[in-house]
Amino acid sequence: MKILASRRPGSSQWVVWTFLGLALVVAVGVRVRLLDFPLERDEGCFAYIGQLLLEGIPPYQQASDFKMPGLYLAYAAMMAVFGQTPAGIHLGLLVVQLATWGLLFLIARRFLDLPGAVIATAAAALMTLSPAYVGLAAHATNFIMPPALLGIWLLLRREGNGRWFECLAAGGLFGIAFLMKQPGMIFGVFGGLYLGWASRAGKLAWPRVMVRLGLYTLGCLLPFLAVCLWLKIAGVFPQFWFWTIVYPREYGELISFNEGAVNAWNGVAGIFHAAPLLWLVAGAGLVCACVTRQAGKSRVFLTGFLVFSGAAVCPGWYFREHYFIVLVPAVALLAGLAVSWSGRRLAEKSFPPWLCQLPFWLAALACAQSLYADRTLLFSMTPREACREVYTGNPFPEAVDIGSYLAANSPKDARIVVLGSEPEIYFYAHRHAATSQIYMYPLMDLRPYARQMREDMFREIEQNSPEYLVLVMISGSWLAKTPESIDPVLKWAGHYTSGNMEPVGLIQIIGPHRTDTVWGPAAATMGMRSKLRVVVFKKIQKDGQTKKE
Repeated sequence: MKILASRRPGSSQWVVWTFLGLALVVAVGVRVRLLDFPLERDEGCFAYIGQLLLEGIPPYQQASDFKMPGLYLAYAAMMAVFGQTPAGIHLGLLVVQLATWGLLFLIARRFLDLPGAVIATAAAALMTLSPAYVGLAAHATNFIMPPALLGIWLLLRREGNGRWFECLAAGGLFGIAFLMKQPGMIFGVFGGLYLGWASRAGKLAWPRVMVRLGLYTLGCLLPFLAVCLWLKIAGVFPQFWFWTIVYPREYGELISFNEGAVNAWNGVAGIFHAAPLLWLVAGAGLVCACVTRQAGKSRVFLTGFLVFSGAAVCPGWYFREHYFIVLVPAVALLAGLAVSWSGRRLAEKSFPPWLCQLPFWLAALACAQSLYADRTLLFSMTPREACREVYTGNPFPEAVDIGSYLAANSPKDARIVVLGSEPEIYFYAHRHAATSQIYMYPLMDLRPYARQMREDMFREIEQNSPEYLVLVMISGSWLAKTPESIDPVLKWAGHYTSGNMEPVGLIQIIGPHRTDTVWGPAAATMGMRSKLRVVVFKKIQKDGQTKKE
């Protein structure tokens, strides 16, 4: 189905391959250089639950989050292979990215000539380095794409004549994409619709089409059913169902349509400004897909893939930066289509070879331009400096030091608690949380669930009597809707620490390049110099207890 795969006169394949090699060297080199990039809070959550998995503790038992369990299994696998460190996690992410780029290249070659496929692959590799996508972090959206793209490639490989087993296997891959994050289901819908369309286009009778779709649907369901059985046996199915099915419905209703429209505008503006030339090239590709007669099946696939990829960005109307990662492969393919179509048209009109290759080099320039705005961050800053640049006042670099302090000054079986949405501290400390509420965000809502969650958290902490309590006084770690949502937590924290705990650490973020940190008794007397601060409390030793030095 290489509708635009004809060879152009005078094309220099070695030059095209060289450009792809250089683009991948840059993409891999930047990620390797920044492997020690401190974890942000989503990564910290996934890493902590993955860490518990490696200890034999199933998801949702000691830590609550509304992501699907496949993501935690992926994190556990990465850490088992590469180590329980930020570098290990980001090395695992690099493997995931390499798989994504390789599969995208194979899919592109189904529709495009070599220069177009190379541009599509290079664009995807370089675009996601940008902070506009927070692409250096191992977000769930990165893990959706390899199984989804492999499922798409499997469907395209045999088009309307695939064997029944291939339909089942493709469905299973889309089912795995769903287990990485709920929007992965949208790609499963796209795969089913394309399978049905391709089967009918291949003159397959309706009964056989329905059988193939039935097998495909069964494949989609099997991974989910297997996970349900596992979590049922582990005794955490009710918690799993609440956090991944029931609660996301509430979470998705928090944003109004008008707020969502503003979020969408801001999100699209951010990613467009990060690589404007590439987006213009992709826009030209979309025009080609819609108007050219030669596009054939490529029009159906590429426009459908774009629409469903866009839909996968939309759930909840939040449009956060990393949500757009699922849109990148579709946009990259359109950029490749613009190069393939325009080069082919120029060749058909017998233009000189150098002019036929001009669309490729213009697109290559657009790929390079996507790196320019963030060149200092990508090529010069240290991982901690880059983290501060991307996440400004969030305490992600400081969390590394806090976790190291807690690990060095508490028994391995000690419980700790973080009042704030910084689960990466649990991961760094290698200590279990004294509560299953490792995020404060669900507690900040004014809906009925929030009040019950707060009461449950207070009860768990009091029962588990943590050795350390970390109070994060940074608004981004709470996102309180109103004072009524955060005041009960702060009031309880003040009451709980009074007489029971003493300050032993004070971390204050003074500016982009300065953090003041004090450990020990001086933390109780140090003056407050910043609104961005973290206070570490230690349980006061009672009579008869041995104080750990």
